[in-house]
Amino acid sequence: MYMTGTNPILTNQINMKLYKEIPDNTICVNDMKDGDIAIIRKWGISDYVGCIVQRYENNLIRLGENSGKGWSDVLNYRNENFRVEILPKGTLLEV
Repeated sequence: MYMTGTNPILTNQINMKLYKEIPDNTICVNDMKDGDIAIIRKWGISDYVGCIVQRYENNLIRLGENSGKGWSDVLNYRNENFRVEILPKGTLLEV
């Protein structure tokens, strides 16, 4: 990500969110595969809806946030209240 006139160190702290209509093709977060990138569509705390995340091993990382702003052990999130939309490779994100 490149932003004119900003400090490149601070660009990692931008809360990246993508807002679209909620699609029918959401899956439970624990069904994500390692490396998948997705948009949170339904979450226990609504503040996270729209955040872009990536699964890394058993962790869910919020893109654009500090490393501690994610979730560990996503395999424990087997509840229907934690749903994401997987973004296909090549998806262009407008933030």
